[in-house]
Amino acid sequence: MYIHWNRSLETDHPLVDAEHRLLVLLFRKLDIAIKTQQPDPVLRHIIREVVRCVEFHFVSEENLMRETGYPGLAFHAKIHGDLIDELRDYIQRITDRTEFPEDLLYFLNRWLVQHIAVHDREVVAHVSRATERPIAEIAYAEYLGALTAPSTRGD
Repeated sequence: MYIHWNRSLETDHPLVDAEHRLLVLLFRKLDIAIKTQQPDPVLRHIIREVVRCVEFHFVSEENLMRETGYPGLAFHAKIHGDLIDELRDYIQRITDRTEFPEDLLYFLNRWLVQHIAVHDREVVAHVSRATERPIAEIAYAEYLGALTAPSTRGD
């Protein structure tokens, strides 16, 4: 099972959506590795990449909440922690060969869609109303501007 990025997954916050797109890309990478029957070491490295990206995204999202005074930060962070615990349990079961990588992929896809639909939309609604702009939001806008600005170097 593989989810495709589509408008229904967008939160309309550029940074959050960029990170979600990266997660979808990595889930697709895992999907391809499974379907092409890559050896276990390859699958393990991709799964590790997925876990690290999920962890990064959670820290990034929690920083947005912290910097804008999101009242549900503790609850949302607990949801993130629970997912990391569940993710590690899946990985252990895959290692023990009591679970298949396909099960992990299904879990991740289902979780991402549900988490975006409920929890992340609440966060983004709060962030969009916040008077203090989060640091990452400012940096991301500068980064995007630098990507589209004409080069001033003499290349």
